[in-house]
Amino acid sequence: MAQGTVLCEREIGRRRAVPVLYLQGSHYDVGFDIGRNFASIIKSFLSSYQNLRDFEKEYKTDTGRDAYDKTLANMKKRFPYYIKEIQGVADGANVPFHQLFLLQMDDIIGTINDNHLPRNDTGGCSSLAIKTPKSTVLGHNEDAFGETLNHFYIMSAHIIPTPEDKELGAIEEKFASLCYAGHLPGYTMGYNEYGLVFSINTLSPLMLKPGNTPRTFITRALLASKSYADAERILRDEGLGIGNGFSLNMIWMNKTGEQEIYNAEVAPDLKADRSIVNILKYTDEPLIHTNIYQRISIKEVIGPIIDSSTCRLKIIDSHTPPHDQNDVKDILSDTTGTDFQVFQEKKDSVIKTIATGIFELEKMTWSIFINKPNSSEPVAILPIRFSMLDKSVQ
Repeated sequence: MAQGTVLCEREIGRRRAVPVLYLQGSHYDVGFDIGRNFASIIKSFLSSYQNLRDFEKEYKTDTGRDAYDKTLANMKKRFPYYIKEIQGVADGANVPFHQLFLLQMDDIIGTINDNHLPRNDTGGCSSLAIKTPKSTVLGHNEDAFGETLNHFYIMSAHIIPTPEDKELGAIEEKFASLCYAGHLPGYTMGYNEYGLVFSINTLSPLMLKPGNTPRTFITRALLASKSYADAERILRDEGLGIGNGFSLNMIWMNKTGEQEIYNAEVAPDLKADRSIVNILKYTDEPLIHTNIYQRISIKEVIGPIIDSSTCRLKIIDSHTPPHDQNDVKDILSDTTGTDFQVFQEKKDSVIKTIATGIFELEKMTWSIFINKPNSSEPVAILPIRFSMLDKSVQ
């Protein structure tokens, strides 16, 4: 059945469709409505995503089940309202909760029985941000496994926590995020209404920390951040710390309209109960990030994710430094690489660019392209709203 689903998806090709759902309610309610409205996409992804078969295989081992149980217990203590969100998706789509939680654990569960061995990883994502006299622009190629093509949606949510969730630390949230089917929002690109525009790059440290916070929970929590300082606190995750790794590209706007660009690299701290976090502020030079650590000294995996990142960085650096959003589109549309491309569209490629996002803060728009952004029209243009700037912590 799974194989047939994959073949079907390959036959329908790259669909120029961006499903967007506007939601309001508690964490559980918003999750339930995501699951109910996107049940077919979620079920199709769960049946066709080969990595999930690997995760389930590890889940059935004693070591894997122990890591799953420990991680779930820690997340129920730390982010109980996000667990309710996942449960809502599971109930709404009528799919098993454990499959959705395995998606959040990702490489933490996938490597549980060979965490100490050299690992050959695959992945992608390219981000580029610039500050011009007129505006600030963030461009992002969302690269993912081929099964993710046509298996994503955008949720624009207003979270109104229940009194019980408020007591547990939940706050009111307004955000929009592209989501892989069945995943928590936040681990791709989007914005929150406190003044944050963001994109994510997967990073792959060799040594992971099973039981610690999966990166998708950290990035979900970032959607509630009210300031740069708040975001930094969330990234550090004092008392536990991240279990795997990622890079966060941020533009923060304050009440006066001032805009700042940052990149944060996040990695597991094997000696302490917190994340290793390195943040760099960009002023004159463009922010460029792919899927390798540029500042944290840490042993990474080997394989295509590293080779592809090195190749894409080299291609991006070969371009004239970008000065406006058209330059950003040109760079993110580059397909000149032989083995790896910035815009990954080769039919035989395991990793594909499933969408490109261009955030323009002068226009306050988020444009989503399915094909190369320098030669196609955006399939969707969403407004960027910073309605909660007056409640943000400056």
